[in-house]
Amino acid sequence: MIALDLESVLQDLGCEIIGPVANVEDLLRQFETHHPDGALLDINLRGKQVFAVLPQLIKQGLPVIITSGYDDITLIPKDFRALPRISKPFNQTALRELCVSVFAKR
Repeated sequence: MIALDLESVLQDLGCEIIGPVANVEDLLRQFETHHPDGALLDINLRGKQVFAVLPQLIKQGLPVIITSGYDDITLIPKDFRALPRISKPFNQTALRELCVSVFAKR
């Protein structure tokens, strides 16, 4: 349900959705196949955190927003704490504003 609501909000902003992607391995395949303009990533995909692949995405210049059900900055490695982030459950207005701010630059 949350994924469908999120997808709807992003589509209303003009985003084309790739996914949802359920695991880190598929995440890399999707990026290599589709070359997206930005990514809204949960830090935990089926028990694996995305921090191992974030450097690859960032190096390619991909704008990234990270999400989590926990609003605790200490759960995010120091190298990634400056990335835009939003906690779940999403406030739709805040999500829209953050997506526009991060992804409209592209």
